[in-house]
Amino acid sequence: MKLFNNKPAGGGKGFSGVREPSVAGQFYPGDAKTLAATIERQLDVAPAAPALPGPVRAMICPHAGYAYSGPTAAANYKRLQPGQFARVVVMAPGHFTLLRGASVGNFSAFRTPLGDVPVDTDAAANLCRCKLVSDRPEAHAREHSLEVQLPFLQKTLGRFSLVPLVVGEMTAGERDTLAEALLPLWDERTLIVASSDFCHYGPSFDFEPFGKTDREHITQLDREGIDRILALDPAGFDDYMARTHNTICGRVPIGVLLRLARLCQMPPPVLTAYALSGDVEHDYEQSVSYAAIAFGGTGGPPRAAAKAEPFTAGEKRALLELARQAMGQNIVGRVEEPVVDTGRLAPKLMQAGAAFVTLTEDGKLRGCIGSIEADEPLALNVAHNAVSAATGDPRFFPVGADELERVHIEINVLKPPFPVRGIEEFVHGKHGLILEKNGRRALFLPEVMVEQGWAPEETLAHLCLKAGLPRDAWRSGCTLHCFETEAFGERDPGFGIRNP
Repeated sequence: MKLFNNKPAGGGKGFSGVREPSVAGQFYPGDAKTLAATIERQLDVAPAAPALPGPVRAMICPHAGYAYSGPTAAANYKRLQPGQFARVVVMAPGHFTLLRGASVGNFSAFRTPLGDVPVDTDAAANLCRCKLVSDRPEAHAREHSLEVQLPFLQKTLGRFSLVPLVVGEMTAGERDTLAEALLPLWDERTLIVASSDFCHYGPSFDFEPFGKTDREHITQLDREGIDRILALDPAGFDDYMARTHNTICGRVPIGVLLRLARLCQMPPPVLTAYALSGDVEHDYEQSVSYAAIAFGGTGGPPRAAAKAEPFTAGEKRALLELARQAMGQNIVGRVEEPVVDTGRLAPKLMQAGAAFVTLTEDGKLRGCIGSIEADEPLALNVAHNAVSAATGDPRFFPVGADELERVHIEINVLKPPFPVRGIEEFVHGKHGLILEKNGRRALFLPEVMVEQGWAPEETLAHLCLKAGLPRDAWRSGCTLHCFETEAFGERDPGFGIRNP
C-alpha cells in the first residue's frame, strides 16, 4: 500500500481550459459592475473585525447567496488587503458529486464576472500525488461552495493564484493525511479558506431536532460546534458532529483546517460574525446559519522537535503505582472516576500524553486499552486506561478483586504518530502501526509484531483483521501511521513494585 500515487510532480500539464461560473446571477450578481458594488457595500457595513493574535492566515467563510451570507463573509474578507496573499487554497464541500477524498479539477483558471482567477497548476499537480486527491472536473462543474468565495477574494486581494479543492467524505485519518499534504503549501503568502455554512434547519433539510424552533435553539446548537473550532479541537469537533448530526456542510474542510492549524501550532481562532438566513426571512423554522471565523498568528510548519527526555525511574514508578491504585479504587472501592493526587506528581506527568496499559496474568494477556490522541494529562490518561484495561476490554471478563494481586501492569507511552507511504518505511521492533480504512482503525504496539514473529505483510493482514476488515484490505485505500513508544512494566529491574 502506498499513500501517494506515482503521478509526476509539478508542471500541471493536464490542466487546461476555464471553469465557467455556474451560479453567477443566482447566488451573486451576474454583471461585474453590480457585483463589485454589492461586495463594496457589504465590506463597508461589515462590523470591525475582532483583533487576532497575528496576521490573518486562514478563514472559515459561508457560501450561500450574498443576500443571506454575504454580510457574514464580508466580516472576514474585510481583513484582507490588495497583494497581501499571492495564493489562496479554497477547500469547499461537494454538494452534487459523490466524492471520496478531494478534487482539484483540471482547469487552468476559474472565471467570475470580475475576471479569471489562474490556478496554481504546479501546486494542484503536486497535491494530486496524494492518493486522496484527484483531478475530477465533474466535482467542480455545478459546485457553488467554492465559486462564491472567488469574487470576494478578487475584490479584496486583487490578483492571486488559486488551489481549488472540492472535498468529499473522509475519515479522521484521511483528514490528517490531507492536512499533511497541504502543509508545504501554507506559507506566509498563502491564505487558506474553508468554505462552510452551518446549521441547515427545517423540513427541506430533513433536520428538525427541536421541532418548531427559534433562533436561540439553532444558535446554541451551532455554538457548541463553534466552541470546538475556537478551541482548535478537531477530535472534539468530530465527536460533536457525530453526536448532534448538525447539518454543517463544510464539516470536512473545517476538520482539515483544524488539523492544519494544530500542525502549525497556530493560536486559537476568533469568531468574526454569526448570522442566520432567518434574520432576513424572519423564519427560523426554515433557516441556514453562517459563521465567519478567522485564524491569525505566526505559526508555521512545525520544526523538528527536540528529542524528548526519557522518563526517570521515579516517573515510571509513579505511573505504574498510579495505574495499580486506579484499578484498586475501581474494582475494590467501586470508585468510577480514579482519584489522582496531581499535586504530588512530577510536572512532566501532568503534560498532555497518550498511553496504552497492558495487563498480563501468568504471562497471558488479560486486557489492553489505550489512547492515540494526547488530549488529557498523561497521569490521568494512564489511570483511565488502567481501569478500562481491567474492566472494559471486550475480549475478557473484568478483572476481579481476587485477581489484582496476580495481574502484571505494563505501560507504553506513545510518541506522536507520523504518516508513512507504505510498509517499507516501517522498522520492525521499533515502530508501532496504525491502520485506518473506511472508518475503521486498528493499532499494534511495537512489541506485538516481535512477540508474534510476523513479517511485515503478515502484520498488515492481522491489523486488517483486528479492524474488522478483510486480510488484504491494506493493499489499497488505507492510511498507515507509525509511532514509537517508551515502554516499562512492574517486572522491570529496579522498580520493586511487584514481581508476580
